[in-house]
Amino acid sequence: MAIIQKNIWTIFYILLTSAFVFLGIVSYAKWNSIHEKYATDQTNLVKLVSNATHSLFLTQEMMLNILGDQIVKDNDPRILDDLLLINPSVVAFGFVDPQGNYLYTSSNFDKTKRPNLRSQAITKDSFDYTLTQNKMVLGRTYFIAGSGRWGIPIRKTVYDDFAQPIGVMTAGLGIEGAFKIYTENLSLGDYNTVTLIRDHDQFVQFQSSNHETPKNLYEAPLANHFLHNIIESITQKYNISAEEIKQKSEIFDVEMAHNDGRSVQLALKYDPRYELWILSEVEHSQIVRDFIQNFILYVLTLIIVHTVLFFLFKLIANAENKRRKDLIFQATHDSLTQLPNRSYLQQCMKDRIYDGAPSFSLFYLDMDHFKNINDSFGHHFGDLVLIEFSKRLLRVVPKESIVIRQGGDEFIILSYLANDDALLAHAQTIMDEISQPYHIKQFNFVIGASIGIAKYPEHGESLDMLLRASDIAMYEAKKYKNSVRLFVPFMQEGYLNRVNVEQMLRKALTKNELYMAYQPQMDNHGNLYGVEALVRWQSEELGLVPPDKFIPIAEASGLMPHLGHFIINTTLQEMKALQVELGVAFQTSINISIKQFMEAHFLEKLTKEIELAKLAHVSLCLEITESLFIEDIDYILPLLEKIRDMGLHISMDDFGTGYSSLSILRKLPIDELKIDKSFVDTILNDITAEKMVQNIITIGKNFDLYILAEGVETKEQETVLRNLGCDRFQGYLYAKPLAYDALKVFLERQQKN
Repeated sequence: MAIIQKNIWTIFYILLTSAFVFLGIVSYAKWNSIHEKYATDQTNLVKLVSNATHSLFLTQEMMLNILGDQIVKDNDPRILDDLLLINPSVVAFGFVDPQGNYLYTSSNFDKTKRPNLRSQAITKDSFDYTLTQNKMVLGRTYFIAGSGRWGIPIRKTVYDDFAQPIGVMTAGLGIEGAFKIYTENLSLGDYNTVTLIRDHDQFVQFQSSNHETPKNLYEAPLANHFLHNIIESITQKYNISAEEIKQKSEIFDVEMAHNDGRSVQLALKYDPRYELWILSEVEHSQIVRDFIQNFILYVLTLIIVHTVLFFLFKLIANAENKRRKDLIFQATHDSLTQLPNRSYLQQCMKDRIYDGAPSFSLFYLDMDHFKNINDSFGHHFGDLVLIEFSKRLLRVVPKESIVIRQGGDEFIILSYLANDDALLAHAQTIMDEISQPYHIKQFNFVIGASIGIAKYPEHGESLDMLLRASDIAMYEAKKYKNSVRLFVPFMQEGYLNRVNVEQMLRKALTKNELYMAYQPQMDNHGNLYGVEALVRWQSEELGLVPPDKFIPIAEASGLMPHLGHFIINTTLQEMKALQVELGVAFQTSINISIKQFMEAHFLEKLTKEIELAKLAHVSLCLEITESLFIEDIDYILPLLEKIRDMGLHISMDDFGTGYSSLSILRKLPIDELKIDKSFVDTILNDITAEKMVQNIITIGKNFDLYILAEGVETKEQETVLRNLGCDRFQGYLYAKPLAYDALKVFLERQQKN
């Protein structure tokens, strides 16, 4: 079934992948198509504008030829007024001698404003150039204030029979009249401009667009590099020279970026007769917008189609998944009680037994005298009792626990409870529930059970070992009927186990199985002020060995000095390296056991370790427990005074659980009191614990000590502790004990915050 379901989704993902590939291909083709469309539209537009402009100027040139010859022949300017009536695109006519003086003008030309064309900077160059040409020459476009129109001066030299210039026929060509036909109807849109540019001085002759033409457009030439950059881009694309571009008189298109950052697609053509560049520009952003509109349509289509396909495939997959789950349920659950069966137990062990797995417990339950019910009342009544029995188990076990029918009248409960007292208390709760009378039809049954408990990994590291251990405990419980027993290995077995741990610990000190973890400690403002160094043992054979298991063995076997040296040396070296690398300074707390304190030359060895580490930037705090003071107090106190004189801090761990008295506390040279986790755990629902914490804080404040609460796991606990005056906090609320690299990441995140 899983293969079928996998194949169904494989088909869907193949279709989805194919659709994305097709979307990419279609989008790429559409992108090229849009580019090509805009390029074609611009080419056609430039061609149309070029032809229309050339025809217009050619017509005007012929008119100026005729007018000039007629003026010279008849010496009568009235013909100029007659021609104005039939040529509305012309603003005014005039005839100028070679020195630039107006001889004749149309009557609408203000006679008081007849400037000499050779004395005006705006007209001198083009007028002089006209005297050297046999073709019409265009002057600089200007705004004709009298008519409110933009005009282009057009000039044509009139020669005598000896090819000597007699004068220059000139006229003002109104742009709105002359170019109206395509400025209104042929623009591609707001994103498009068509510009006529004079080649020899880069002045704009005319610009066609949907926008109002600014007056300063014609007053100054374009930047020198404007046309140069365009022509250079064309020469690179088509591998031709600038002269060839002019000679071929073809339309060239290219994409480029202007110096002002605008990216454009343009088409360009040169009119050699009138020395004009015809340029069409389209903003590249318009092409992108056009493409995005199409692309969004494609994407929406793909989303809609594949959403429909997804729900169709999901419907099929859900049907197959339900069928598969039903079959798995049948294979892994008891058909009578609907509880998981032995097959399920085998499978779920894979998720519970692995390297570093958390501890859990296995309860083995066997119903007492159940066989009598089957024998006396039949299996039907026995089945009903089993069903009711399983329901009662489910009512009393925590949600995270698993109840399994092992077979017959045997049941198994998997629980994450690990504490012996908690296990026995929970087992008693189960016993109380299942021992209540069973009302089955007209009969009442009173059934007891025997429970055996085994713990992982303490009593076994495999399912078989745990079942064997719990089964042994259950049969021990059966000796007393309706009772509970926790598996306890024989004393010899316990001794051998301790020897085994000791031997492995000796090897661990040389095989680098031990490492340090560091739990952050926060101040009242939520900032890190220190870490507590905690030794960890990851054994190749035992897995993760808790400190409370191997440290007592180390103390009893004489390994503590060696282990203590490892803890101090490793901690100092790592914290030195970390603080130097990150450029931070914080306090490092190290737990010192009784055996270390009582060791000869402890202080000299500690001083040497600190000097070797060169811990100039590390504030070191030694944590001691109250149990230390049941040893030789007269020996301990001077030693603590020397430690304080070295500039080190001293913290009393687990205060309130041991042997301290106020008189001893008054004598101790300590800096900090640590509130034991047992008080913090119950502070929210145990008024006695809260008062105890309040008293500890009050005592500490009276002695000018900092107060640190360990085991803080919730915001509510933190709030209560803050309100009670606690200064520092440590616990899972802020971070678990972290390995070196994880602590580095934690500190880097703290720095960013």
